[in-house]
Amino acid sequence: MKPTESLLPSLLLAMCLAACGGSNTTPDIPVNPFEPTSGYGFVSTEYQERIQEAADNLPTQLQPAIRDITFVNGCHPWATKVIGKCAFGTFDAEGWDHDETTGHPWANTIWISSEAAKSDHLHDVLLHEAGHAFAANLLAGCHFMDNSVDSVLDLLLADFAHDQANPAELLADAFALNFSPRGEDAYTFYLDKFDFKISPQLMTRVGAAIWLCSKSVQ
Repeated sequence: MKPTESLLPSLLLAMCLAACGGSNTTPDIPVNPFEPTSGYGFVSTEYQERIQEAADNLPTQLQPAIRDITFVNGCHPWATKVIGKCAFGTFDAEGWDHDETTGHPWANTIWISSEAAKSDHLHDVLLHEAGHAFAANLLAGCHFMDNSVDSVLDLLLADFAHDQANPAELLADAFALNFSPRGEDAYTFYLDKFDFKISPQLMTRVGAAIWLCSKSVQ
């Protein structure tokens, strides 16, 4: 989830909430090389190799968006404070801490909880978070040939507009749905929660956006 723009206008932080599987518990060994300013963030190395291996095997089209991202097995400090639990996954472009300050060493990271890492949902959670990274790093600066004014991201967020759900979360779930080997059985918490149905035309549009914007940086 992304906080509302009125609360944190410059935030490029997105997460799959504990409501979709997060844990109330912190890792047994809170070893945090990032040294956040509070006890809200914890890093565990228990599943780091599994997470990194899965990230390395994400689809080729997504790799340009995540090539400079560090994957962390742990609970993101800002997300943990906000929801009171360890989020399944969090993408943080700016290094947010629990006090809403930015610029901390964990900027440009994707955090995956141990609970997510050991579940059958790991690949889909990574696809969701990689979708957020793709949106921030590629879609925001990419344009369809017939529209040089609105970014591809702006157009897609309009396509996923919803009166209750954050369209950025629905779009990130579309990445999971598009790339997951489980197809329609992919883990898509937000699409399921808000009963948002992606039409074949919209999924084609998402696929075209991924193709176009990934090609633009190769």
